[in-house]
Amino acid sequence: MAKQDCQEQGSAGAARAEHTALELFQLASLLVGDQAQALRLVEECVSSSDLDPCAADAGAEARVRGKLTESALEWMQKRAPESFAVEDSAEPAGGCVETDDLEAAGFPTEKLAEMLSGGQRQKLRTWLDQLPMAQRAVFVLRAVLGRNNQTAAEEIRRVSGSQGWTVEYV
Repeated sequence: MAKQDCQEQGSAGAARAEHTALELFQLASLLVGDQAQALRLVEECVSSSDLDPCAADAGAEARVRGKLTESALEWMQKRAPESFAVEDSAEPAGGCVETDDLEAAGFPTEKLAEMLSGGQRQKLRTWLDQLPMAQRAVFVLRAVLGRNNQTAAEEIRRVSGSQGWTVEYV
């Protein structure tokens, strides 16, 4: 039905709807690593949102992306709670990105874009599949979504309930 509605609004609306759906699926898939679950999460978030898939509404898209991210983190935490369990007094593990500036950490935006859209996509997914769920979440939050350490820590802390998720720990 949405595709028909979008076609009535013209090809730009249909293209926007397809692009939005693909972007949301890619994000969910990177986070959870399970394409079937990623699809379910996207369907749940879009169907329960006020997003008009044909309209250019950056605010609505951001809200759906945020809801999808939170739903994916909740699913990940339930699947691997031990990965998200951090003692309040835990020493920082030292992540792969220890600064809010990903470029300065040796992870240029162009390289990530190439890995996400190019022939290295499977290599990235294989690497992500080897990470514990919490590390996977941190990487996607930081490198893909561009969250800083503070925001990433807050999002994981909110979902996991573990106060050990601090700026230093992320």
